[in-house]
Amino acid sequence: MSASSDRFPFIWLEALPAEVLADLAAGRQPASLGRRCEEGALPPQEVAGWALRLLASGVAERWSLPYAMIDERGAIVGACGFKGAPCLGLVEIGYGVAPLRRGRGIAAAAVRLLLEEAVIRGGARRVLARINPDNAASSRVADKLGFVRGEVALDDDGEPLAQWLWPPSTDFAHDGEAP
Repeated sequence: MSASSDRFPFIWLEALPAEVLADLAAGRQPASLGRRCEEGALPPQEVAGWALRLLASGVAERWSLPYAMIDERGAIVGACGFKGAPCLGLVEIGYGVAPLRRGRGIAAAAVRLLLEEAVIRGGARRVLARINPDNAASSRVADKLGFVRGEVALDDDGEPLAQWLWPPSTDFAHDGEAP
């Protein structure tokens, strides 16, 4: 998946292979990525472990493997992905960009690609991003792409997370067509 426009930088998404996720889940830097990866660009250990468990349970790679955000130079500058297959037409996403590359539109470009993958190719009707209300940068990304903020709920660890839904309609009735 790749995208570029006047509003977004050129970025493409490439699924991270299971062997890279196994290294991350074990707390190791994947040697196979070499110097292509910017500091803080890869998913954290718990995300890699979650992805491997999803894959092992039979969830399709599209919905279980995180994607590396790759810039025009071929550097991995962040990661994003789905948190499982759609359920009742709804799929959840997550994303993060290397600290030194934040504020350049990379996350917005990547999330735009995830939206296309989810709805156009994946058949999802709604996309959810759960964002800590103190994370202004991630909230700006969601707002920029037309997500609408809903209520704040506590996750399993007690962290408050605002529920951002795309497209903005809260009507979950399905008319047989993707938005």
